[in-house]
Formats: sequence, C-alpha cells, structure tokens
Amino acid sequence: MCGVVAWVKATTDGKVDESTLRSMTATLHHRGPDGEGFYIDGNVGLGHKRLSILDVENGKQPLESDGVVLSYNGEIYNFKQLKCELEALGHVFASQCDSEVLLFAWKEWGASVVHKLRGMFAFVIYDKPQNSLFVARDRLGIKPLHWAKTSQGDLLFASELKAINAHPDIEKQLNPYAIEDFFSLGYVADPKTIFKDVFKLPPAHVISIDLSDPTRDVTPECYWEIENFVSDEITREQDIGEEFARLTEEAITLRMVADVPLGSFLSGGIDSSVISAVMQKHSEVPINTFSIGFDLSKYDESFYAKQLATQLGFKHLNTSVSINDLTFMEKLVDIYDEPFADNSAIPTFILSGVAAQHVKVALSGDGADELLYGYRNHKMLWVEEKIRKCLPDGVRRKMFGILAKLYPNFKTAPKFLRGKTTLSALAGSAIGSYHNAISITHQNELSRLYSAKLKAQLKGYSSLSLFNDIAKKCRCTNSLKAIQLIDFKTYLAGGILTKVDRASMKNSLEVRVPYLDHHLVERTLAASPSLNLSMTQTKRLLLNGFKHLLPPFVTKRKKMGFSSPIDEWLRQIPKESLKSKLSEGALAQTGLFSLEGISSLLDEHHERGHEHGMTIWSLLIFNAFLEKHFGTQKSENIVSP
Repeated sequence: MCGVVAWVKATTDGKVDESTLRSMTATLHHRGPDGEGFYIDGNVGLGHKRLSILDVENGKQPLESDGVVLSYNGEIYNFKQLKCELEALGHVFASQCDSEVLLFAWKEWGASVVHKLRGMFAFVIYDKPQNSLFVARDRLGIKPLHWAKTSQGDLLFASELKAINAHPDIEKQLNPYAIEDFFSLGYVADPKTIFKDVFKLPPAHVISIDLSDPTRDVTPECYWEIENFVSDEITREQDIGEEFARLTEEAITLRMVADVPLGSFLSGGIDSSVISAVMQKHSEVPINTFSIGFDLSKYDESFYAKQLATQLGFKHLNTSVSINDLTFMEKLVDIYDEPFADNSAIPTFILSGVAAQHVKVALSGDGADELLYGYRNHKMLWVEEKIRKCLPDGVRRKMFGILAKLYPNFKTAPKFLRGKTTLSALAGSAIGSYHNAISITHQNELSRLYSAKLKAQLKGYSSLSLFNDIAKKCRCTNSLKAIQLIDFKTYLAGGILTKVDRASMKNSLEVRVPYLDHHLVERTLAASPSLNLSMTQTKRLLLNGFKHLLPPFVTKRKKMGFSSPIDEWLRQIPKESLKSKLSEGALAQTGLFSLEGISSLLDEHHERGHEHGMTIWSLLIFNAFLEKHFGTQKSENIVSP
C-alpha cells in the first residue's frame, strides 16, 4: 500500500512548487513509511509514499518510462498473468513489481487498462507524450482517491483528504448535504466529502484530462457498472454453489501473494473463519491470526476466535479494549479527516496496530455481509417483504399505519415486545424501511437536533433521497436486490472500506478483502436472495461451500457483528460533562444545532429511556472535527449555502 499525490497547475507555464508538493506528500507518511519519491515536470507534479509489499528492493515510485509516470496505491493480483501477456508483446521488465506491470499496461492499452486489472487500486498516470493525466479507482472502492480544484484553478489528487487540505489554496467550507449524510448514516457518501469543493472519486470511475485544454474540466466517468450484475436470475444452489466456492477460494489464495509476512483478522464469525481456514489449507506453516475482545462479555466474541485457532492450528494473538477507553476520539478525527461515526473504527485501529507489529499484510472478511445478505436488517427486510406481498399496497399501508399508531411505544422492553417500529416499516416502502433501520439517527430525532439555519441550507435533502435514487437504477424488481445495490454504493464504500483503509493504513498495515474480488462479486450478485437467506440462516452459500473446513461451533452460531458498546461507553461519562462539551464547544458556536434538543437527548440516554449512543457519539465526533479544523468560527464562515 502507498500514498498518492498529484498536482496540476492551472496554466501550462505554471510551476509546481516542490516544497508544497513535499508537504502534501508528507501527510501520507503512515501509508508508506518505506520510501518516498517525487516527479516534477513544469506544471505537473507527482508525489508518492511507499509501503513495500512486492519486490521490496525495487518498485520505487513515481515510476517513469519513456515520459509516462505512475503514482499508484494498491495491489494488482493478476499482475503475473498481465506481465506474461506484455512480455509476449515485447515489453521488457526490470522488476517483479505490479507497479511496473501497471505502467507498461498503460503504455500498451491506454485507458482500457482498468478492464484488465483484478485487484484494489487508486492511481495517477501522467503521460507526457500524450500531454494527458489519467486517474482511476478500483471497482468497489477499496482504495481511496480524492480530488479538488483550487480557487486558482489548480487540480489536486490524493489518497486522503489531509494531503489536499495541506495545499495553501484549499478553502474549507462545509457541505450541508454531507452533514446530513454524516448524522443520518455515520459517514459522508461518495462522491461528497465534508468540504464543499473537495470530492471523492467514486468506485469504478476514472478521470481523463487533456492537459492542452485550458479549461481542464474534471468529469469522472464510470467504467464498470455494478447495476449490470445485480439480478436474481440464479435461483438454484446447484447452479452456483460449486462455482461460488471455487471463486472464493481463488480470491483468497490470490491475496496470499506477498514478499512480506501476512496474516488474517479472525473474529470467530463465518466470514473471517472461512478466510483463515482456506489460508491454512494453502500454507505449509501456521498462519498468523489476530482478534480483539471487549471487557463487556456480551460484545466479546474473541473466545470463538481463540477456540478456532486452537482447533485449526493458527498462530493466534488476541488483544482487548476496555469499554471505558474513550481516548481515541481525537485520533479518529485525525485518521479519517472528515466526521466518521462508526465506533468500531476504534477496535479496528487497535487490532491493526497489534497486527502491524507482526505482519505487513492482513486478510479481512469485509464485504461478505453486503454480498451475501449477512446483516440482521437484511433478514428483517426479507420477512417484511414476504408480508408486503400478501396484501395490496393500499390495504397494507392503511392497516399497518393504524396499528403502528395504536401500538404502545415499549422502548425499554424486550425486543420481542417492540413492535411499533416493525409495524411502521410494514406500512411504508422497503427502501424507506431499510433506511430507517440502518440510520444511526432517525429523521424525527434529526429534526429536533438540526437548527432552522441548517434545515434551510439542506433545502429538503436527506440521505433517504440518495437511497431512492440508487434504487431506481436497479434493473431487478426484487426490493432485496435494490437494497444490495444501495449497500454496495453507500455503506460498503463510504463506511466499511473507509473504516478499514484508514485504520489499517494509519498503522502502515495493508488489508486485503477477498470477498470483494470483482469476479466473485459479479457472479454472486446474480444469485437470488433466497439462496442466502432463510428463517434460520444467512450467507448459506458461504456456509454450504466451506462447512467441511470448519467446526460446528462456527457454522451454527449466530452472527454477533463487529461493534463496540457505545451506549455503555457514553454512560460512563457524566452527563453534565457531555452537556458542557456540546453546549460550549465548537459545535454550539456554529448555530447548526438546537442546544435544547441536544440537552433533552442526553437526558433520555442517561436515564435509560432511550438508546441514543450513536447520535451522541456522532455529535462528539463532529464537535472534535470542528475544533480541529475551524476552532470556534461562526457558521456563516464555514458552511456553504
């Protein structure tokens, strides 16, 4: 893994300032502590920080050949096959690095090279003979890339926001739509960032810039449309089961190629257990596995990881985190550059730090839940859809709407008595129901938290509108397939993969995600939800394909999920201390939030009438973010209307 920076001056006679380029690149030292490099050609400059994984002695970047220059972050898992193909075409290689293969592949195939790549990547290519710049991000958004156009017209590209923010001409103004994304979803959805004029290059997109064009417009173009693969045409397990298992094992073994020590994150759940078991099957020595536990037992599944490691012969290391440990908040703001509310980022960061002391590469089970309907909300939606189909829409909406209003609001009762939310969901649409289920703060709560000023700036926008727009692109009438498409385009890239990339790279650890191999994804997205979901199971394709490698205590136990006890964590902090922080800090100074609404929310949480942990956590994160970037400036200075 590496850090990428590129800078194109607004005019052809401009000159990239080397000192500024070096300062921008230095912010990414954690992504590549093994080396750095720079290339400046008049108005074009590239910077690079390297974490050596393949051909450690070679592969320095930016890499140049015949005036074509590459700055690249990622791994191309089929680079050996591509190298053979390129050698047959007459190319001569000086290293064993995938970066050199990528550079020569560009010289041979140009922009169509992205279709040949099997891996995770974000790269910038400056082609001096063609006077062009080409920027690309992998199909699923595993590796990040940001871009901006400065007030002077310069173009900037970088792996992380902090590198772009290090440029002196970047103006920081908050995007109100991004604020809504954050407080409803816990992250800022692509292509937005928290800053109005800085963007994420969406997954499966490229940018091609003709440097001879004085306007130098940036227009991201999609080269791989995931919508083309989302269907429910495969309805029988015998039509995909063996192929799914083969593609999964192939994806795992491809990601075991490295010239440095590697291991696996092992939670004890089915996703990571399959990866670890397959790795051990293909390893001549015990593989390294790493897990994390909590000192609150109901959140701790590290016991299962230890048990599996003992049974299958892994070299296992477990670490733990205290529920009282809230010391990472400011660190999270630094790591993620924009507000990011997934509190499991803390254990992910800690786990990555422990793993990085022993290995340079770790495989992770991320992406399996999105691919195979592994979340509890997927099963709930599956049940809801069966009920929806039993009644005409008009009858269903009216009947369940009335029942929802009449049903008591047992917020502190056992889950089986809390039917009000389910009845409300059945009265509405599948997309709206799913949005409510995964939102960290519901719209009615946001309404009392947002000030009139912020509501006016949002102009009616909500993250639900984003979900509905994505659902309209689904070519399948099955609502569960639309939800799957939404997951891939929002939570996977903006939440899960962002969390893992920043937390691991801050520790200079490369994490690889086999379940997001695009060959596996393309085939599996054609499977009907019924092949993975039942009343008693999720991820049936994975369970049935690999149960022969795993003991029953793994295949038969319920999913816990990788989360941390945020509700209890926050109750360890005195309520008045939280009120003081949120009513007197930077968040209060912006005028974007109702202090009365925040106060009542804190009262309800500490009195255990409601579980508002994630909302309070998001407020604290946002406050810390504002203090870091703006101090106590008034809102009119930091929010773009």
